[in-house]
Amino acid sequence: MRRYLKFFIRWGILGVTLFFLIKTLLSHWQDVRTLEFQHQAWLYGCAAFAIALFAQLWLGVLWCWILAAFKQPTPQRWAIVTFLKHTPAKYIPGSIWHLYGQVKAAQKQGLGLELATLSVLLEPLFVIAGALGLALLNTPYAALMGTILGTILIVVHPRVLNFLWHQFRQFQGKDSSTVRMHYYPLRVLMGSLLFMLLRGLIFLLIVLAFTPINWSALSPLMGGFSFAWLLSLVIPTPAGMGVFEASAIDILHPYLSPGLLLATVAIYRFVNIGAEMMGAGCAYLLKEG
Repeated sequence: MRRYLKFFIRWGILGVTLFFLIKTLLSHWQDVRTLEFQHQAWLYGCAAFAIALFAQLWLGVLWCWILAAFKQPTPQRWAIVTFLKHTPAKYIPGSIWHLYGQVKAAQKQGLGLELATLSVLLEPLFVIAGALGLALLNTPYAALMGTILGTILIVVHPRVLNFLWHQFRQFQGKDSSTVRMHYYPLRVLMGSLLFMLLRGLIFLLIVLAFTPINWSALSPLMGGFSFAWLLSLVIPTPAGMGVFEASAIDILHPYLSPGLLLATVAIYRFVNIGAEMMGAGCAYLLKEG
């Protein structure tokens, strides 16, 4: 019963967001048709694609750093190639198959199942922390989001994380955990913030391909983008599809026209999917090292 409930919730959310997007597109189709690219649009597009590809590589580096915090250093090349190979699987219904692939690959590398599982579960948590940090630039829920961010910063402290993981394993009736984080993962947190800055920069470059941006709008645009991206990460749809687009249009409409937002979020999704597929294709041509 629970399985079917999750299925209907996930696809129900996706259906509602797609309905909202289609309704918005039909209402503002004339605005979309009147959009024109700037003369340097091709340059902005190429830069956005290159940054999207680098951001994927950077996530592989973050996973490597997470494993290092558990005194399990792995070759950075292996972590990046493995991460890139399995990224496209997040578009498969269920939204967990990329994580499953990373865990199985880590086991083949000689890492234990417990460490592999914990490391891939922590990575989205760090990225959420990075998104919360940027979302605080423009959100009416600053107090709530600041509290959530503070809670995450406390949870990832080695003493707290090791204790919680030990209690979780006891609750599951498993043996006492030998996996322990050995130092505070500050560089992972800073790296997660950089990842979100890269994602936001991709979005801004796509906007610049259509229209100039005032300096005063950079902070609210970056904060609103991060909030929309955060919602797409925590609301259960495959790879956040539909949720990010609908959230970005709703949050950023005071700063950008609906037609411009529709075009921007569509191109943003296309650029990122293209970068993910190219990264996966290149990863399959490389040896993991």
